[in-house]
Amino acid sequence: MDYPLLYRVLRPRSSHIRPAFSARANEPWGEGVPAPLLLVGRTLRGETVWRFGMQAEPGFAGRAQALLSSGAWDPDAVPDALGLRRCVHEVCLYHPGGAPSPAGCRLLTPRDAALLAETFPEEVEELPAATPFVGRLLDGRIVCVCRSVRKGRAYEAGIETLASCRRQGHALCALSAWTAEVLRLGVVPLYAAHADNAPSLSLAKKAGYLPYAHTFEYFCD
Repeated sequence: MDYPLLYRVLRPRSSHIRPAFSARANEPWGEGVPAPLLLVGRTLRGETVWRFGMQAEPGFAGRAQALLSSGAWDPDAVPDALGLRRCVHEVCLYHPGGAPSPAGCRLLTPRDAALLAETFPEEVEELPAATPFVGRLLDGRIVCVCRSVRKGRAYEAGIETLASCRRQGHALCALSAWTAEVLRLGVVPLYAAHADNAPSLSLAKKAGYLPYAHTFEYFCD
């Protein structure tokens, strides 16, 4: 499951070099955040795929391809070898199916914009595009949201919880409800977290997610 899923998500060519992606990350709303110069995905079995940003020059792409094709690359050594400055290491997980939809959560639509703005004003602009968009309600307020922060052949979850309501099970409830809805749509639910974010990874595993790969995003800034 790990390599086909990573291959499908990153959609590489047979040469393992993906078509150049946008200079902005693929967010379902607005222009998103700056995209990395190089994105490398490595499954738990050691298979590797990669892609370059549109801003990658041919000389850089050639050096990176030679390094990655060698099969002996060290993720921590890539920045020095290629003149990059920053690496974001994430653990990627997927849900195999069979997620129950818990009570206390519901799908949110643009009609819920005013209610969402009371507790999560920065997420209001995401409502039309980041579907499924799930809210966890408590005493008439939305205390946690889980929505699709990246969409394509699979959907990736993004969770926000009010600071005063953390560690009370709301994130698990919202993630489980979002997962059930994504599965109902016939799409693979994904989850990603920084490799050193133990609480986030623990949440995903409690919701039934399984790790399948690591990704390394390299930036020149």
